[in-house]
Amino acid sequence: MPFRRLFRRQDTRLERVEFGPADEARRSLALEGVLGRGFVATPGFELRAAAQGVDLSRLWVAREGDRIRAAALLIPHPGRTGLLLASPPEDDDHARLGGRTAAALLDSVAGTGIRLVQALSSPGEALRTTAWTSAGLRHLASLDYMERPRELQASRRPPVPGVELAPWDASDRGVLERLLPATYVETLDCPGLASMRDPADILDGHLAVGAHDPALWTIAWASGVPVAALLLSAAPDSDSVEVVYLGIVPRMRGRGLGSSLLAHGLGMVAQRRERTVALAVDARNTPAVALYARAGFRTVRRREAFVAPVRP
Repeated sequence: MPFRRLFRRQDTRLERVEFGPADEARRSLALEGVLGRGFVATPGFELRAAAQGVDLSRLWVAREGDRIRAAALLIPHPGRTGLLLASPPEDDDHARLGGRTAAALLDSVAGTGIRLVQALSSPGEALRTTAWTSAGLRHLASLDYMERPRELQASRRPPVPGVELAPWDASDRGVLERLLPATYVETLDCPGLASMRDPADILDGHLAVGAHDPALWTIAWASGVPVAALLLSAAPDSDSVEVVYLGIVPRMRGRGLGSSLLAHGLGMVAQRRERTVALAVDARNTPAVALYARAGFRTVRRREAFVAPVRP
Protein backbone atom coordinates (compact mmCIF):
# COMPACT_ATOMS: atom_id res chain seq x y z
CA MET A 1 0.00 0.00 0.00
CA PRO A 2 1.44 3.47 -0.89
CA PHE A 3 2.92 5.31 2.07
CA ARG A 4 0.74 8.40 1.67
CA ARG A 5 -2.44 6.32 2.07
CA LEU A 6 -1.08 4.83 5.26
CA PHE A 7 -0.41 8.10 7.01
CA ARG A 8 -3.28 10.17 5.67
CA ARG A 9 -4.89 12.06 8.54
CA GLN A 10 -8.20 10.67 9.76
CA ASP A 11 -8.79 13.20 12.56
CA THR A 12 -6.85 15.69 14.67
CA ARG A 13 -6.78 13.63 17.88
CA LEU A 14 -3.39 12.34 19.01
CA GLU A 15 -4.30 10.23 22.00
CA ARG A 16 -4.05 7.03 19.93
CA VAL A 17 -0.75 7.98 18.27
CA GLU A 18 2.50 6.42 19.48
CA PHE A 19 5.96 7.72 18.63
CA GLY A 20 8.92 5.38 18.36
CA PRO A 21 11.57 3.81 16.15
CA ALA A 22 10.37 2.12 12.99
CA ASP A 23 10.36 -1.64 13.34
CA GLU A 24 11.58 -3.91 10.55
CA ALA A 25 8.08 -4.43 9.20
CA ARG A 26 7.55 -0.69 8.70
CA ARG A 27 11.11 0.38 7.96
CA SER A 28 11.04 0.36 4.15
CA LEU A 29 7.68 2.09 4.09
CA ALA A 30 8.86 4.80 6.50
CA LEU A 31 12.06 5.37 4.52
CA GLU A 32 9.97 5.64 1.37
CA GLY A 33 7.85 8.34 2.98
CA VAL A 34 10.91 10.39 3.98
CA LEU A 35 13.24 9.86 1.02
CA GLY A 36 10.84 9.06 -1.79
CA ARG A 37 9.97 5.78 -3.45
CA GLY A 38 12.51 6.33 -6.23
CA PHE A 39 15.40 6.04 -3.74
CA VAL A 40 14.16 3.27 -1.50
CA ALA A 41 12.82 1.02 -4.27
CA THR A 42 16.28 0.79 -5.85
CA PRO A 43 17.73 -2.67 -5.13
CA GLY A 44 20.44 -2.59 -2.47
CA PHE A 45 19.67 1.02 -1.48
CA GLU A 46 20.38 0.60 2.22
CA LEU A 47 23.51 -1.47 1.59
CA ARG A 48 24.90 1.21 -0.71
CA ALA A 49 24.06 3.91 1.83
CA ALA A 50 25.89 1.99 4.55
CA ALA A 51 28.90 1.46 2.26
CA GLN A 52 29.04 5.23 1.74
CA GLY A 53 28.91 5.90 5.48
CA VAL A 54 25.30 7.11 5.49
CA ASP A 55 23.60 5.98 8.72
CA LEU A 56 19.87 5.44 8.22
CA SER A 57 19.26 3.80 11.59
CA ARG A 58 17.69 6.81 13.35
CA LEU A 59 14.24 6.47 11.81
CA TRP A 60 11.14 7.23 13.88
CA VAL A 61 7.46 7.05 13.08
CA ALA A 62 4.11 8.18 14.45
CA ARG A 63 1.87 5.11 14.58
CA GLU A 64 -1.86 4.79 15.01
CA GLY A 65 -2.37 1.07 15.30
CA ASP A 66 -0.83 -0.38 12.15
CA ARG A 67 -1.07 2.93 10.33
CA ILE A 68 2.02 5.12 9.85
CA ARG A 69 0.94 8.73 10.03
CA ALA A 70 4.35 10.45 9.84
CA ALA A 71 8.05 9.58 9.76
CA ALA A 72 11.32 11.38 10.53
CA LEU A 73 14.94 10.46 9.86
CA LEU A 74 18.12 11.91 11.39
CA ILE A 75 21.32 11.29 9.41
CA PRO A 76 24.48 11.91 11.50
CA HIS A 77 27.22 14.01 9.90
CA PRO A 78 30.83 14.61 10.95
CA GLY A 79 31.35 17.39 13.47
CA ARG A 80 28.64 16.00 15.77
CA THR A 81 25.80 17.32 13.59
CA GLY A 82 22.81 15.66 12.02
CA LEU A 83 20.52 16.34 9.05
CA LEU A 84 16.82 16.04 9.87
CA LEU A 85 14.40 14.81 7.20
CA ALA A 86 10.67 14.12 7.47
CA SER A 87 7.73 12.88 5.44
CA PRO A 88 5.95 15.64 3.45
CA PRO A 89 3.18 17.31 5.49
CA GLU A 90 -0.27 17.42 3.91
CA ASP A 91 -1.91 20.08 6.09
CA ASP A 92 -1.33 22.02 9.30
CA ASP A 93 -2.36 19.18 11.61
CA HIS A 94 -0.20 16.71 9.74
CA ALA A 95 2.74 19.16 9.81
CA ARG A 96 2.47 19.44 13.59
CA LEU A 97 2.29 15.67 13.85
CA GLY A 98 5.46 15.42 11.78
CA GLY A 99 7.05 17.95 14.12
CA ARG A 100 6.02 15.87 17.14
CA THR A 101 7.59 12.82 15.49
CA ALA A 102 10.82 14.71 14.80
CA ALA A 103 10.89 16.07 18.36
CA ALA A 104 10.57 12.55 19.78
CA LEU A 105 13.41 11.45 17.51
CA LEU A 106 15.61 14.32 18.70
CA ASP A 107 14.87 13.43 22.33
CA SER A 108 16.08 9.91 21.59
CA VAL A 109 19.52 11.07 20.39
CA ALA A 110 20.27 13.18 23.45
CA GLY A 111 23.56 12.00 24.88
CA THR A 112 24.61 10.13 21.72
CA GLY A 113 27.22 12.71 20.69
CA ILE A 114 25.12 14.62 18.16
CA ARG A 115 25.15 18.25 19.29
CA LEU A 116 23.41 20.18 16.50
CA VAL A 117 20.55 19.31 14.14
CA GLN A 118 19.94 21.04 10.84
CA ALA A 119 17.00 20.91 8.43
CA LEU A 120 16.23 22.51 5.08
CA SER A 121 13.13 23.48 3.15
CA SER A 122 12.33 25.35 -0.03
CA PRO A 123 11.02 28.94 0.07
CA GLY A 124 7.28 29.08 0.49
CA GLU A 125 6.98 25.65 2.11
CA ALA A 126 4.84 26.91 4.98
CA LEU A 127 3.91 23.42 6.12
CA ARG A 128 7.58 22.42 6.34
CA THR A 129 8.20 25.50 8.46
CA THR A 130 5.36 24.44 10.75
CA ALA A 131 6.85 20.96 11.04
CA TRP A 132 10.38 22.17 11.83
CA THR A 133 9.25 24.76 14.37
CA SER A 134 6.94 22.19 15.99
CA ALA A 135 10.02 19.98 16.38
CA GLY A 136 11.82 22.79 18.25
CA LEU A 137 14.01 24.07 15.42
CA ARG A 138 14.41 27.78 14.69
CA HIS A 139 14.90 29.50 11.36
CA LEU A 140 18.57 30.30 10.88
CA ALA A 141 18.94 31.76 7.41
CA SER A 142 17.81 31.86 3.82
CA LEU A 143 20.67 30.27 1.90
CA ASP A 144 21.48 31.20 -1.68
CA TYR A 145 23.13 28.36 -3.58
CA MET A 146 25.41 29.92 -6.19
CA GLU A 147 27.45 28.46 -9.06
CA ARG A 148 29.85 29.57 -11.76
CA PRO A 149 31.48 27.64 -14.62
CA ARG A 150 34.84 26.33 -13.43
CA GLU A 151 36.62 27.48 -16.59
CA LEU A 152 35.24 31.04 -16.42
CA GLN A 153 38.19 33.43 -16.39
CA ALA A 154 38.88 34.67 -12.88
CA SER A 155 39.57 38.37 -12.50
CA ARG A 156 43.11 39.11 -11.42
CA ARG A 157 43.34 40.79 -8.05
CA PRO A 158 46.43 42.52 -6.71
CA PRO A 159 47.78 41.05 -3.49
CA VAL A 160 46.82 42.83 -0.31
CA PRO A 161 49.91 44.63 1.07
CA GLY A 162 51.45 42.77 3.97
CA VAL A 163 49.42 39.61 3.40
CA GLU A 164 50.78 36.26 2.25
CA LEU A 165 48.72 33.32 1.03
CA ALA A 166 49.90 29.80 1.79
CA PRO A 167 48.41 26.29 1.80
CA TRP A 168 47.16 25.06 5.15
CA ASP A 169 49.56 22.76 6.97
CA ALA A 170 47.25 19.80 7.61
CA SER A 171 49.39 18.70 10.55
CA ASP A 172 48.45 21.86 12.46
CA ARG A 173 44.74 21.77 13.30
CA GLY A 174 45.25 24.43 15.94
CA VAL A 175 45.75 27.16 13.35
CA LEU A 176 42.24 26.71 11.99
CA GLU A 177 40.63 25.91 15.33
CA ARG A 178 41.81 29.33 16.52
CA LEU A 179 41.28 31.19 13.24
CA LEU A 180 37.74 30.04 12.42
CA PRO A 181 36.11 31.44 15.60
CA ALA A 182 37.95 34.73 15.05
CA THR A 183 36.43 35.03 11.56
CA TYR A 184 32.92 34.54 12.98
CA VAL A 185 33.10 37.73 15.07
CA GLU A 186 30.44 40.16 13.77
CA THR A 187 29.82 37.86 10.82
CA LEU A 188 26.79 38.38 8.58
CA ASP A 189 26.81 34.74 7.48
CA CYS A 190 24.42 32.68 9.64
CA PRO A 191 25.14 34.74 12.78
CA GLY A 192 24.79 32.79 15.98
CA LEU A 193 25.50 29.41 14.44
CA ALA A 194 29.17 29.35 15.46
CA SER A 195 28.30 29.79 19.14
CA MET A 196 26.32 26.55 18.98
CA ARG A 197 29.36 24.46 17.98
CA ASP A 198 32.90 23.79 19.17
CA PRO A 199 35.77 24.87 16.85
CA ALA A 200 36.98 21.26 16.62
CA ASP A 201 33.51 20.13 15.50
CA ILE A 202 33.33 22.90 12.91
CA LEU A 203 36.70 21.90 11.51
CA ASP A 204 35.72 18.23 11.42
CA GLY A 205 32.59 19.17 9.50
CA HIS A 206 34.59 21.16 6.93
CA LEU A 207 37.12 18.34 6.56
CA ALA A 208 34.32 15.90 5.74
CA VAL A 209 32.94 17.91 2.81
CA GLY A 210 33.65 16.21 -0.50
CA ALA A 211 37.06 14.78 -1.26
CA HIS A 212 39.32 16.78 1.06
CA ASP A 213 42.61 18.01 -0.40
CA PRO A 214 44.70 20.19 1.98
CA ALA A 215 46.35 21.83 -1.04
CA LEU A 216 42.99 23.51 -1.76
CA TRP A 217 42.81 25.08 1.71
CA THR A 218 44.49 28.49 1.86
CA ILE A 219 45.43 30.57 4.90
CA ALA A 220 46.13 34.31 4.66
CA TRP A 221 48.90 35.50 6.99
CA ALA A 222 49.69 39.06 8.10
CA SER A 223 52.85 39.64 10.18
CA GLY A 224 52.96 35.94 10.98
CA VAL A 225 49.35 35.83 12.22
CA PRO A 226 46.56 33.96 10.36
CA VAL A 227 43.84 36.42 9.37
CA ALA A 228 41.66 34.65 6.78
CA ALA A 229 40.89 31.25 5.31
CA LEU A 230 39.54 29.93 2.02
CA LEU A 231 38.54 26.26 2.11
CA LEU A 232 37.78 24.47 -1.16
CA SER A 233 36.83 20.84 -1.66
CA ALA A 234 36.08 18.71 -4.70
CA ALA A 235 32.56 17.24 -4.75
CA PRO A 236 32.69 14.38 -7.26
CA ASP A 237 28.98 13.51 -6.87
CA SER A 238 27.96 16.93 -8.19
CA ASP A 239 30.91 17.41 -10.57
CA SER A 240 31.88 20.60 -8.78
CA VAL A 241 34.41 22.23 -6.50
CA GLU A 242 32.73 23.63 -3.41
CA VAL A 243 33.69 26.80 -1.57
CA VAL A 244 33.30 25.23 1.85
CA TYR A 245 34.19 28.41 3.74
CA LEU A 246 35.62 31.88 3.21
CA GLY A 247 36.17 33.95 6.35
CA ILE A 248 38.20 36.99 7.42
CA VAL A 249 38.93 38.41 10.87
CA PRO A 250 37.20 41.77 11.45
CA ARG A 251 40.31 43.98 11.38
CA MET A 252 41.21 42.77 7.87
CA ARG A 253 37.79 43.25 6.27
CA GLY A 254 37.20 45.97 3.70
CA ARG A 255 40.74 45.78 2.27
CA GLY A 256 40.03 43.58 -0.74
CA LEU A 257 41.29 40.43 0.96
CA GLY A 258 38.10 38.51 0.19
CA SER A 259 38.40 39.27 -3.52
CA SER A 260 42.09 38.41 -3.49
CA LEU A 261 41.53 35.10 -1.69
CA LEU A 262 38.63 34.10 -3.93
CA ALA A 263 40.57 34.92 -7.11
CA HIS A 264 43.47 32.86 -5.76
CA GLY A 265 41.17 29.90 -5.16
CA LEU A 266 39.49 30.15 -8.55
CA GLY A 267 42.91 30.26 -10.16
CA MET A 268 43.89 27.06 -8.34
CA VAL A 269 40.92 25.13 -9.70
CA ALA A 270 40.79 26.65 -13.20
CA GLN A 271 42.44 23.62 -14.81
CA ARG A 272 40.59 20.93 -12.87
CA ARG A 273 38.07 18.62 -14.52
CA GLU A 274 35.02 19.59 -12.41
CA ARG A 275 32.31 21.42 -14.31
CA THR A 276 31.35 24.11 -11.78
CA VAL A 277 32.39 25.92 -8.63
CA ALA A 278 29.56 26.05 -6.07
CA LEU A 279 28.81 27.57 -2.68
CA ALA A 280 26.04 28.45 -0.24
CA VAL A 281 25.78 31.86 1.42
CA ASP A 282 23.38 33.57 3.79
CA ALA A 283 21.22 35.79 1.58
CA ARG A 284 21.41 38.55 4.23
CA ASN A 285 25.20 38.68 3.86
CA THR A 286 25.03 41.24 1.08
CA PRO A 287 28.80 41.97 0.95
CA ALA A 288 29.54 38.27 0.41
CA VAL A 289 26.74 37.86 -2.15
CA ALA A 290 28.11 40.87 -4.06
CA LEU A 291 31.67 39.47 -3.87
CA TYR A 292 30.58 36.17 -5.36
CA ALA A 293 28.45 37.87 -8.04
CA ARG A 294 31.45 39.93 -9.18
CA ALA A 295 33.39 36.68 -9.51
CA GLY A 296 30.77 35.23 -11.85
CA PHE A 297 28.62 33.25 -9.40
CA ARG A 298 24.88 33.18 -10.03
CA THR A 299 22.13 32.01 -7.68
CA VAL A 300 20.60 28.73 -8.85
CA ARG A 301 18.26 28.01 -5.91
CA ARG A 302 17.41 29.07 -2.38
CA ARG A 303 16.81 26.99 0.74
CA GLU A 304 15.55 27.88 4.20
CA ALA A 305 17.83 26.56 6.97
CA PHE A 306 16.60 25.57 10.44
CA VAL A 307 18.72 24.48 13.42
CA ALA A 308 18.40 23.24 16.99
CA PRO A 309 20.91 22.21 19.63
CA VAL A 310 20.57 18.67 20.97
CA ARG A 311 20.42 18.25 24.72
CA PRO A 312 23.83 16.86 25.89
